[in-house]
Amino acid sequence: MQQASAIVTHSLAVCRRQYLVWRNIIWASMTTNVANPLLFLYAFGFGLGAVIDDMGGLSYLAFVVPGMMAYSAMFAASFETTIGSYSRFNLQRTWDAVLATPVRLTELLLGELLWAACKAMLSAVCVLLVGAAWGGVASLGGALWSLPVIFIASCAFAACGLAATAYAKSWEFFSYFFTFWVTPMFIFCGVFFSVDRFPDYVEPVAWILPMTHVIELVRPLTSGRGLDLAALLLHLGYLVALCIVAFVLAHRRLRVRMFD
Repeated sequence: MQQASAIVTHSLAVCRRQYLVWRNIIWASMTTNVANPLLFLYAFGFGLGAVIDDMGGLSYLAFVVPGMMAYSAMFAASFETTIGSYSRFNLQRTWDAVLATPVRLTELLLGELLWAACKAMLSAVCVLLVGAAWGGVASLGGALWSLPVIFIASCAFAACGLAATAYAKSWEFFSYFFTFWVTPMFIFCGVFFSVDRFPDYVEPVAWILPMTHVIELVRPLTSGRGLDLAALLLHLGYLVALCIVAFVLAHRRLRVRMFD
């Protein structure tokens, strides 16, 4: 019990440290993590919405809002645990300073993951509020129920970013991560179009990517359609498993890099 309490306390301390730093650069951060997805929402929701009557039985704006909630969370979490974490690890040497305190590597990574998930939630909530104001959310209650789903997904995205950081040997490495991981989720996972509109050989790729599973949960909730329990458990199970596997990979690799 005492060990678990120390893990929680130290992880929250790392998260708080990141928050205190973030307060000094809040407006630049908000531009990337909030304004950027809102511009996409406006452009696609109203631009394509003017020529597409409905998608999957929903107005196009109502279809896009949950997709943009998931995308904004994914991008914010991924960016924070790649570019942000790598700078603290390799450039600023912040991680070395933190590990010189009683904080252990596991607690450091949990704090990084938690902070990334918090930033992701901020982005997703901003998209939700704007989408609701524009009439793109049919069920506000369902949208609120979708937030815990997005938080779990944000942890999974953050863990994947930490895994990439663990294996990165230079900034250029993240070109692979964003090109072959982040961008395919933006394009193929149902943010702007239903997955079944793609050719048969693309659909299996879409279902391998976690974003598809997030949207399959969030979209029915925001539209008030409800969720099948089996589908809920399947999609959440995938996200939780991905989070655990990615976190373990990140921890093992960073332990070798930092202590050997």
